[in-house]
Amino acid sequence: MTRRPASVPLPPPAEDIVQRGQWTPVPADDSLVAYVQHELWPGPHKPIGWQVARLSAAAYLYREIGTGWTVVAKFYVAKTGDEAVQYAQREMEMTQMARAAGLMDGGLRAQQALRVWRGVLLLEYVDGLTLEDLIAIRRHRPGELHPALEQVARLLATLHSTSARSSEAPDFADSVRRAHRLVTELSRGGVLQHQAVIGEGLHYTIDRWAARAEMVAYTPALIHGDATTTNFVFPWQDGCVAIDWERLRVADPAADVGRLMAEVAHSVRQYGGDSDEAEDLIEHFFAAYCRAACLTDESEALRQRATFFRASSTLRIARNGWLSRLERTALVAEALALLARCH
Repeated sequence: MTRRPASVPLPPPAEDIVQRGQWTPVPADDSLVAYVQHELWPGPHKPIGWQVARLSAAAYLYREIGTGWTVVAKFYVAKTGDEAVQYAQREMEMTQMARAAGLMDGGLRAQQALRVWRGVLLLEYVDGLTLEDLIAIRRHRPGELHPALEQVARLLATLHSTSARSSEAPDFADSVRRAHRLVTELSRGGVLQHQAVIGEGLHYTIDRWAARAEMVAYTPALIHGDATTTNFVFPWQDGCVAIDWERLRVADPAADVGRLMAEVAHSVRQYGGDSDEAEDLIEHFFAAYCRAACLTDESEALRQRATFFRASSTLRIARNGWLSRLERTALVAEALALLARCH
């Protein structure tokens, strides 16, 4: 096997060899396996052999056959090309920051980043169900979804409270620009193409939110930045682990709250529920977050800001081409209804 220089970003396994959801044997001289064995392998004995399975175009699982010990490999070259090493290192640092902000130990924590090698970020493997999984099976496993939402709420509240930065000025302008950009994308090549009146209405309501003084009435803090239902995993032994920290940044905590609200609503409808059920779950999550963050008088201001971020996140979901046009149109209508709550 020809080995590439250590400075060259490592490409992921070929998709025609490693099928999604299937374990495939890995040659003993595979360069990544050799690195994992030398640097990370925890066993007292030499590994028997390795298998690999594809989770996505960039993420793969590497499992030792004898013990089942598994590590996640995130190949950044699939996303960033020659800048893979830089981006992989950045995500490792972001993950370490999240862990340092109160999410290192205990039942509520951030996934552990292990090493960066040739543009590959190696992460601990957390075996369990995601929040999306729990939404999908909620009728077959009653009583589990509400406690799971409470754990996510406590995890996010811990991150936001521990990392609050009162010395930094709030900035709502960037969030406004992001929302306008989403509408522009949907108008140019998405579901709002040739729907100028709706696009103009969305831009108008976004600007109305931008003029509200309460939209900067918050203390900036570290936020996850991608609080989706797939990025919270519940290990079989208990607890909640947040993964995928590459979008960690200092911003309004309401951005995480509103993003998860939008994602929960969408997942509920994708798995057989209706808007009434989604709203009940969203309210349960929001109340749990306010309790965990010890919010009293500030809860209504948080709700208002979270409504804006829920609307913009709903527009983000509407960009997904694998959804039907009817579903994407309904998402835009929902976003417009949320933005219309501005008063």
